[in-house]
Amino acid sequence: MKYLLTFFLPLLALAFIACGKRVHIDEISFRGDTVIYEGAPYTGDIWTEDESTGRFRTETGILRSLTFYHRNGKEAITMQVSEQGAPHTEIFDEQGQPMDMMTFQTKYADIWIRMAMIQGELMMK
Repeated sequence: MKYLLTFFLPLLALAFIACGKRVHIDEISFRGDTVIYEGAPYTGDIWTEDESTGRFRTETGILRSLTFYHRNGKEAITMQVSEQGAPHTEIFDEQGQPMDMMTFQTKYADIWIRMAMIQGELMMK
């Protein structure tokens, strides 16, 4: 019994933490360029409503990266935002192979349009 409790309790705690609530775009607001969640600058991931199209990562309310995904769950576009200079962007096809922006826009217009719609939604906040 002691062994069972020693094994089961940490496993239960891990499951509870792993199943934590995800923050979604409709739950955040902006104060200037700062992402606000529950009244304070937010650090963590912000997901699109479907929890699969895109994820934004913030640190003390500042956008640090964004990732949009293909329908199969693989990364489509990842952008790392730096404090100085242009952001670093990587673009991938559905198999995870790098590709250029022009080809991506043509081949994956659905993702490109979803990205634009989400950007518009964020700008309205």
